[in-house]
Amino acid sequence: MKNMLLRYIKLYIHFTKINISSFMEYDADFLFGIVALILKNLINLLIIFFIFHLIDNIKGWDFNQILFLYGFSSTSFAIWHCFFINTISLPFYTRTGLLDSFLLKPVDVIFQIMADSFDEDGIGDLIFGIIVLTIAIVRLKIVSIKLIFLPVLLLSGSLIYASLGLISSSISFFTIGETGISNLVMDFFEFSKYPITIYNDILKIVFTVLIPIGFTAFYPSLFYIANYKYGLVLVLITPVVSILFFLISYKVWNLALRHYSSTGN
Repeated sequence: MKNMLLRYIKLYIHFTKINISSFMEYDADFLFGIVALILKNLINLLIIFFIFHLIDNIKGWDFNQILFLYGFSSTSFAIWHCFFINTISLPFYTRTGLLDSFLLKPVDVIFQIMADSFDEDGIGDLIFGIIVLTIAIVRLKIVSIKLIFLPVLLLSGSLIYASLGLISSSISFFTIGETGISNLVMDFFEFSKYPITIYNDILKIVFTVLIPIGFTAFYPSLFYIANYKYGLVLVLITPVVSILFFLISYKVWNLALRHYSSTGN
């Protein structure tokens, strides 16, 4: 098990180096893409400023707290965008028949899809998310040992996005083509930017149990910005939820794979 894990880590590093080398050949496009993503995110963030220009809080959450939640959500999503966005690219692989080449190699298919390309546009998202999150941490004066858990929680959130991508794109095995359902990950990201408490009871249950989008940012944030007595419990639960949800999505993906038939070009 340990040897296999080390093998996959080495393979991922190798693929990442190749992908970075490929897009660095066009360094101007690379830089412009990063700047464009940062500006796009900045425009979206302005909505928060406009909202708090009109009101003092959102369901008890003040500006700094919402800023933390927004930054946490954006960073978690950006990690997925950079490294795991191919989980929604399955329609492309099935439509073109490129999935066949992955099936012939002695390496996990999902791993190959994730490592096949690195989305440089996600770097703009990641830079923006880290900046916003850092500003929020400073404004909230979070300087405690709690910050040690932050990387794990951010990675857990990105794993949930990857799981959603796998589940939604699995439909491609039945449609053999592009489906709008793969874009649901982007839609769920919009929900994660705000406290779950603003939604109705049904959505609260859905975003906590069925589609645990609440664990990408909201529940971990309670540990940092609210005097929530179960905050530590939520921190411990978040990685468990993300891993379980990924295992479920992995199972769904493998079940759907049985319905795959080669299309070719």
